[in-house]
Amino acid sequence: MGATLFALAAITLAGTGQSEANERHFSYTYESGVLPPGERELELWTTYRAGRHDLYVRLDHRAEFEIGLTNRLMTAFYLNWQDVNQAVPTAPSSTQRQFSFGGISSEWKYKLSDPVADGFGSAVYGELGLGTGEVELEGKLILDKRVGKNLYAYNFTVEPEWEIGAEETELEEIGVENNLAFAHFFRPQTSAGLELRNHLEFTEDHKPEHIALFLGPVVSHAAGNWWVSATVLGQLPALKKSAEDPDSRLILDEHERVNARLLLSFTF
Repeated sequence: MGATLFALAAITLAGTGQSEANERHFSYTYESGVLPPGERELELWTTYRAGRHDLYVRLDHRAEFEIGLTNRLMTAFYLNWQDVNQAVPTAPSSTQRQFSFGGISSEWKYKLSDPVADGFGSAVYGELGLGTGEVELEGKLILDKRVGKNLYAYNFTVEPEWEIGAEETELEEIGVENNLAFAHFFRPQTSAGLELRNHLEFTEDHKPEHIALFLGPVVSHAAGNWWVSATVLGQLPALKKSAEDPDSRLILDEHERVNARLLLSFTF
């Protein structure tokens, strides 16, 4: 949480400059906009995840530096780390806490069309994540549309993950995600709405392990050179139950009952 407190202090000191931020109105669903050329943005993420069969509380943190390269292209560099408090598998009445560095990530985003000037907004997104024990790729198709005071967005994401072994690197799993979001602007810089997240995970033989579903409210606000977005998602009954936990209506071996994410960002 220290990173979040630092960001709050930095925003206060930054004042209310008029830099053009790459505002996000959703916390899990991306939009097609990119930073203008030369514009820089620092974005801090904190994701809270809690509620499995036994005690499980996790905070995922991400510090992201973004820069606009052209009117259509932007890039970003991330640092990732996490803090987990969970029950010991062999002794559920005991707990263990682990703080770990989650590796680095590189993001590239290219805008294809604009949600206001064109019929709808669209962009493609690619991300490479490198950790000490795994390599992740993420490809995303982004669609969004502004209609009056309403904003609609959809993402389709494919995320293969490879495990780095002593002798070889092998494909561990493939994640597929669909995100659908809606926001209504009560004021020009303030909106609220809903986000729906659907996550599928496939094994090496291309069979789905589970299909999880999440739904919850999102709010966002921007002022001058900073913006904030927050979402709370509750897990709904699974569309496909976990193969390893078929008696549970929820996916609680790899997902949690509640996910919440806070994004805090400012330009400089």
